[in-house]
Amino acid sequence: MNMLAARALLAAVLVGTGLSGCSLLPPFEDCGGTEAAVAELDQLPALELRPKGAVSIAGDPWAGARCVDDTGGAWLTATRFYAYGGTRKEVLEYYRREAAAAGWHPAGNLDTAFGAGFVVFCFESADRPSITLDFASPEQLREYYGTEPHPASLLGVDARTWFSWATEAMPDGSGISC
Repeated sequence: MNMLAARALLAAVLVGTGLSGCSLLPPFEDCGGTEAAVAELDQLPALELRPKGAVSIAGDPWAGARCVDDTGGAWLTATRFYAYGGTRKEVLEYYRREAAAAGWHPAGNLDTAFGAGFVVFCFESADRPSITLDFASPEQLREYYGTEPHPASLLGVDARTWFSWATEAMPDGSGISC
């Protein structure tokens, strides 16, 4: 194929997809103008649920709300991170009850996933963003956060379990499902 024919073919494809409302390139979004949506996501009442005795680890990088912008697009996130003296199973049972009472239901079978060793569990709501429960090991705390495995020892808790309760949304605030 000569260069002129290749250019004509490329022009036809680009014009055709443009006129049909389609695009060959995905629309990438950035964090511009997302402040209100980030603040609203951070106020999601279900994010305040936590088992009795769970101690909140506040501040960056542990918790908070922000817009994340990478080369693949942008999204909003709001996270709460906790240290807890109980077991992962106790935390999971708490969220099974309390998330359901607040209108979020497990996206899958919690018992099967827990028995298989899953560390991330997702809860969905019909009209609100999904929320994930994510357990961290001491190794992950060291790797991801650069801290020793007892981040809450200064807060007076004998932490055996570390977990985050978090939600994500699109830059316009619309929910992301599991």
